[in-house]
Amino acid sequence: MLYRTGRTRSNTLQLAIILLVATSAGATGIMDRAQAIAGHLRSQEFTAEGFDVVELFRAETTEDLEAAVSYGYPMPWLAEILEDETIPEDDRYWLDCRMRSIFAQDLHLFFDRDGNRISVEADFIIPGEDYWREHLMVNPVGRTDVPDNLRPTSASADPGYILDRFGNRVGELAEVFRSVTLSRDATIAAVISGREREPLACFMYPDGTFKEVPLPQQGRFQSVVSANGEVIVFECVSPVGTRDPVTFEPTGVVGEAYFYDTNGNLLNRVSPPAIFSGFERCKLSSDGRYFCGGLSTGELFLVNSLSGYTGELIPVSEGGLGRGVFNFSPDGDYICGGGHSSGVIKNLSNSTLTWESNSRNNNYDLTRLRCSNGAECIANVTRHGPYTDCYFELEVFIDNQLIFRNIAEERYNEETVVSPNGHFLLSQRDDVRTGDSGIPTVIRHIRRENSE
Repeated sequence: MLYRTGRTRSNTLQLAIILLVATSAGATGIMDRAQAIAGHLRSQEFTAEGFDVVELFRAETTEDLEAAVSYGYPMPWLAEILEDETIPEDDRYWLDCRMRSIFAQDLHLFFDRDGNRISVEADFIIPGEDYWREHLMVNPVGRTDVPDNLRPTSASADPGYILDRFGNRVGELAEVFRSVTLSRDATIAAVISGREREPLACFMYPDGTFKEVPLPQQGRFQSVVSANGEVIVFECVSPVGTRDPVTFEPTGVVGEAYFYDTNGNLLNRVSPPAIFSGFERCKLSSDGRYFCGGLSTGELFLVNSLSGYTGELIPVSEGGLGRGVFNFSPDGDYICGGGHSSGVIKNLSNSTLTWESNSRNNNYDLTRLRCSNGAECIANVTRHGPYTDCYFELEVFIDNQLIFRNIAEERYNEETVVSPNGHFLLSQRDDVRTGDSGIPTVIRHIRRENSE
């Protein structure tokens, strides 16, 4: 297979400085480190023959974002893409949603259907649903005067509201906080309320009302809402009573996962073989068929609601570190598992592994996988080295063929999300939904050269 290689000027300069310092110092250890960096910078980027992976957009600061929309939205390159009917409509729509979400999150700036700017005063703005990001949750500036008896029990934040991607107000929320999860159409949200000894499943509705249901187990929980809004799961990541208060011996108590409908009715409960780790937030497939949570032993615990809520283990993280990471494909038919071992992708319809990384990680390296519908396009990001001193390797596969590799030390490369049909790649920091910022972000377009 033929590859094209390239290296940026900044990385070449970094390499020269590192080698110069190492040579003058005469330090064997520094030289070894310099040679290692030299090795991965020399092979910084590869693109397979027949493909072109084009960087469309890069923003590392809010100044970059302001400059990008100085002449309005959409930017010329984006307007051209949104009108390109050779690209599937889902991919173009997804890209528009994700771009608007970035400006909303970092600049508190929206654009209506005519491109007019709408500025919003807020303490923070975060996406409600993680993949499409069609709706944004707004935590307004200052405190509200809503009495405690009209708010979720022991609420962590004030009430807020929901805006669509054009800045239209489409709903109210009894609480807006980073742990709130929202359905794709913004009709149902969930959060944990109450206290560790009296936890409550809180269901919030876009008219500002909410319903609280006592959870059957004491402990700390996480919540997740399926994209279609039909299933809500509350996962206990730190149950009370795991050790005997006198002997401190394990009691065998593990945290359960509780499945509810939108009205707060308990559908089922599932006990995992080990305690949920809480390292990676639990997830539901877009249609609510499958639930996945990481275990403290390192495996993933996958639950199928269509087959009597049966659970199975997927080994993805070695050494019992409890750092399995995972994502469902946009169509919900595949599960992408990563962690401290090689990444795997499993077809959920026939329970077969359709892809596995050839590399083996150590206790520092961490793999994150995302894929398109049908797992036709796969983005495999591996963090090499400990978090404080690492670089990131992105590999992109089309139909299991490696078509692109990029190696970078910048944090924007921590995770790469794939558009529904695999035409766009969005590289970002890990789990930006839980923070106030959507940057740094890099967007790339995969083009098949023979299709032009």
